[in-house]
Amino acid sequence: MHRPRRYRRLAVALAVGALTLTACASTGRTTGSAGAAPAPQDALPTAVPAGTELRIGDQNAQLETLLKASAQDQGTAYKLGYNAFQGGPAILEAFRAGSLDVGIVAETPAIFAQAAQQDVKVVGVAQTSRSAVHLVTSPGNPARTVAELKGKKIAYTEDTTFQPAVLNALKRAGLRTTDVTLVNLQVLDIPAALQSGQIDAAALTEPLASKYLLPNAEKGAHEITDDKDLTSGLLLLITPGKTLRDPPRTAALADLTARWVKSLTWQNANEAGWVEQYYVKKQNIPAATGTQIYRNTGTAVFPPYDRAVADHQAIADLLADAGALPGKLDVSGEFDRRFEAVQRQALAG
Repeated sequence: MHRPRRYRRLAVALAVGALTLTACASTGRTTGSAGAAPAPQDALPTAVPAGTELRIGDQNAQLETLLKASAQDQGTAYKLGYNAFQGGPAILEAFRAGSLDVGIVAETPAIFAQAAQQDVKVVGVAQTSRSAVHLVTSPGNPARTVAELKGKKIAYTEDTTFQPAVLNALKRAGLRTTDVTLVNLQVLDIPAALQSGQIDAAALTEPLASKYLLPNAEKGAHEITDDKDLTSGLLLLITPGKTLRDPPRTAALADLTARWVKSLTWQNANEAGWVEQYYVKKQNIPAATGTQIYRNTGTAVFPPYDRAVADHQAIADLLADAGALPGKLDVSGEFDRRFEAVQRQALAG
């Protein structure tokens, strides 16, 4: 099978760094996550000294807007510093540079981080729609199903949730990666490539999908009909291991995790308020379109960690089977189970 560039980059990184994956005999998978996760029974620190700051990696100002709209940014014992990024891979790069303490990503960037031996842990788990990634066509492209994209150019962004979405779509349609031409583009470059006809179809999430489709629908751009349930829908709050080795920041992080859960619970109960604050005021999208996007994305639920790990593992296995990873991964060690209790307590009020 043809191996994507990401596989080759990871292989080189592992060879140059002399990093060794440890075999997991019971599953046949390997674990690539650097640093041991604290045991579930280990207590989280609670003291947050004055002057503590959490540097947050945000995407499209979504987390900042959510915490403010729900008033969960009020009364913290630590300072919140927001940093804007376009996509999870950029957040992970900032982790490597030591410039962030926590970030919000989908499942795929966290999987690639583990495969590259990056010391990253999951400290918060939510799940929205498994159909939040949409496959859309260029204007005038008549294809209505994934099978009809055989021989066509399909764009996605490597290391993001777009990648397993496209792989899943092809697999379910009975197509191999060699049956299409896969084009790796940055997220913000995809709409222009579609409009110009450089590619035939692409993966997009909201609000970019609607921002592209609305002005191009009359030209024939449309969504592929069988693009549902392509991802895990997982939304992960992640942190570098260095943060978890700093008691003041770990204590602040536990508090932030609880506030994140409460803010998503607020969002679930305040559709109109969220649409107004985020889609209308922040994204300059009409309220009706914002409401449609919100409903398509789905409300957040908080699965038990065991179920989240299973969903996460399924995406890792898909990527490994496609040759996008250097081998099978056991993702269970990526989750700091102490924070599951933090989430349960936050949901209990």
